[in-house]
Amino acid sequence: MTELRTADIVVVGAGVSGLTAARRLVQAGQSVVVTEAGDRVGGRTMNLDVADGVITEGGGQWVGPGQDRVLALIDELGLATFETYVDGKSIYHRRGRSKRYDGTIPPLSPLVLADFAQLQLRLERMARTVPLDAPWTARRARSWDATTFGHWVDANAMTAEARELFSVGFSVSNAEALHSTSLLVQLARIRGAGGIDHIFNITGGAQESRVVGGSVRIAERLAEDLGDAVVLDSPVIEIAQNAGGVSVRSARVDVRADRVIVAMSPADAARIRVTPGLPTRRTMLQRRWCSGAESKLFAVYDRPFWREEGLNGQAVTDLPVAQFVVDNSPPDGSVGILLAFLATAGEGVGRPGPDAILDDPAVRRSAFLADLTVLFGAQAADPIAYLEKGWTHEPWISGCVGSRPPGSLTEYTDADRRPVGRIHWAGTETATVNQGYLDGAVRAAERAVREVLDAGLVKVPSRPAG
Repeated sequence: MTELRTADIVVVGAGVSGLTAARRLVQAGQSVVVTEAGDRVGGRTMNLDVADGVITEGGGQWVGPGQDRVLALIDELGLATFETYVDGKSIYHRRGRSKRYDGTIPPLSPLVLADFAQLQLRLERMARTVPLDAPWTARRARSWDATTFGHWVDANAMTAEARELFSVGFSVSNAEALHSTSLLVQLARIRGAGGIDHIFNITGGAQESRVVGGSVRIAERLAEDLGDAVVLDSPVIEIAQNAGGVSVRSARVDVRADRVIVAMSPADAARIRVTPGLPTRRTMLQRRWCSGAESKLFAVYDRPFWREEGLNGQAVTDLPVAQFVVDNSPPDGSVGILLAFLATAGEGVGRPGPDAILDDPAVRRSAFLADLTVLFGAQAADPIAYLEKGWTHEPWISGCVGSRPPGSLTEYTDADRRPVGRIHWAGTETATVNQGYLDGAVRAAERAVREVLDAGLVKVPSRPAG
């Protein structure tokens, strides 16, 4: 039997954004029900078990300077962070040669370094002209939105090496190829993140710190405080609204409320039937939304042996699988973990084609360990465990970081976050600052809560909307 409940606000989605919204509403004196389609909280954050008491993060994991809202929430929840391991030298591998270096800048030739710098300078100058809250109003918005970021880099990079570095850095942060991303969207993200250095760097950047116990602890702590207000295994089927309120129908609970906050990516929100129908711009945005399909690969060792050799576990390469590698070991270094991000496109020389790597776990593992062996020596070939997490086959989450294809930002403007009657939208995709990050998820939640509270509440009638 479906349970019937009444609340002031329904929140759809028990990721970091949805649960933050629910917490802020409760703190404002509102009653809430949170519905979650899956069997756990956390959304695109999750832990993978490595050993007894040791985990690694299968989804979003890092926080850094400038991400003030998520850092404040972590502190509020009594959680702690620890810094990503950076002591020692990094590896830069290209065309069969590995070089070790200190600091954040790989050992590039003066020409490549100058080329990278001019690309960064031009992009950040362009980004400063993009209004954060309304990037579609930028003077060159139409032409920038009609161009892919990859096309711009191809046209403006003077060296193949600088172009490859930009491709690695941004494809990891975006979880998709540069040629699938609107230039205008990328410029807005650069401005919203505080610049390219913040996007790329570990120390002083977006990858500076991790949450003790895993980033999913944020969602778990939020859910613990909310108690039975959170209903799992209950995908929302329909949201009906009228002048008197909303009726949210899900698998396990039907809720009558004044308003609803949908904390899902637009692509995932498209699964919900809305009555009356959504505006055309919102409907089309949901249909055209893109979600990145990057996977995370982990090699686990009995100790972080690379540290003994003066290495920090970081690598930037042109290898087929391990193009960006980072030390993802626990804070006590009780085991060693190397993490790499597997893109969904591209083919390495002398390696199996993309389909073999993407679709065959054994081939994928072999290719990953082969790359790590090139970088870190024979010890890397024999891990005590291999783990991976892909987001393309999740039943309720259509990929990891989400984005808009070229042309859609100027066409659909703020349809990602503009309320539709009593329906409000959250999720990191709707953030204007630190979009795609955990901080963006928190900011989006707090913005949606302000909208709800500013709108005021009405008495929830007992008769369902229809």
